[in-house]
Amino acid sequence: MKTRYKFLIGIGIILIGVAAMNYYSYKDYMDKQKERIELFFNYNYNDINSLTFTETKKNPMGSLDFYGYFNSDKSNRFIGSVMPYDKEFERNNVMNGEFARANTKFENGKTYTVSEIEKIQRKERREKREESSDSWFSDSSKASGVDNYLTKF
Repeated sequence: MKTRYKFLIGIGIILIGVAAMNYYSYKDYMDKQKERIELFFNYNYNDINSLTFTETKKNPMGSLDFYGYFNSDKSNRFIGSVMPYDKEFERNNVMNGEFARANTKFENGKTYTVSEIEKIQRKERREKREESSDSWFSDSSKASGVDNYLTKF
């Protein structure tokens, strides 16, 4: 084969590889945003058993919109939007107002952003871990005879 053909085949392989990497990173991004939308709804609202995503569109203003419904009832629709300046889903959503008012978990219809939810969950995990480790260490220090050893000196 001529060098020119080898060069063109190499460029073609590189382009296909770059396109495949772009596709899979976009797919991972979409999956992560869907997880964030599920976290938002499950944390802020009662009686949400399942979320079903129907489609994803990029609107003319630049935001990425996730359309779907929850609890297998197509009348309970929602739209979760990822704004171009946010890069990730935080709280921008549109949903059935009657359901939202009736099933909100917090008073005055307050909803937490996904970042706030993650921060709360990290704090709860840390407190739980400290609580379980404190009780373990406090029980073992008394039983180990450390106090008896220190009193000898």
